[in-house]
Amino acid sequence: MDDALAYPFRGDHAETSLVAAWLCVLVHVLVVPVLPLVALLGYVVSVLVLGSERDPPPFLERTVLRQALGAVGITIAYGAIPLVIALSTVRLLTESGEVPTGGGTFAVLVGSTAVLAILGIAAYLLPIALANYGRTGSLRAGFADIVSVASHGAYFVGWASGITLLLVGLALSSALVSRDGVALVAGTLIGAYAVLVSSRRIGRGYAAGRQ
Repeated sequence: MDDALAYPFRGDHAETSLVAAWLCVLVHVLVVPVLPLVALLGYVVSVLVLGSERDPPPFLERTVLRQALGAVGITIAYGAIPLVIALSTVRLLTESGEVPTGGGTFAVLVGSTAVLAILGIAAYLLPIALANYGRTGSLRAGFADIVSVASHGAYFVGWASGITLLLVGLALSSALVSRDGVALVAGTLIGAYAVLVSSRRIGRGYAAGRQ
């Protein structure tokens, strides 16, 4: 855990990478929603791929932007099934205009449970898919050779601890970003930091799972 927490401050590219990640989040909050996060996603791919390396990779490279486009496609693909099930459940709730009873209640319960389960599976497999893609440069790799890493204990530990760091960091970031001034700036910095340290933790698990 200490390795991940110190990760953004190590190496030749530490300052520029952390600042670039922070600017992506800041611009997302203040200027253009979502689009700057695409570049950040490309950098996350690099961090995941280089989980066995001690220092962070450079942010300001063409590779980051090139990876970002493919990473968006893979992320959308992994989120498609939970989205379809969620929309079907919402449709079941809204099309009749009445509170579901009997079989309708059971269907809603099953649909909601399925959404949560599949969303959890997708979140667990997505970092492996992104790392495979970043390592090979092939979109197909994002959907192949997943199980061997996913079933490895080291990856599970890395993913679970990384997701915990991410959720805690994003919760604190969101609370600060809802305010103005210094709190907003600090919140975006914490959000960027949380993304980097969680990616590092998961990347370490990915690297161990491939050995």
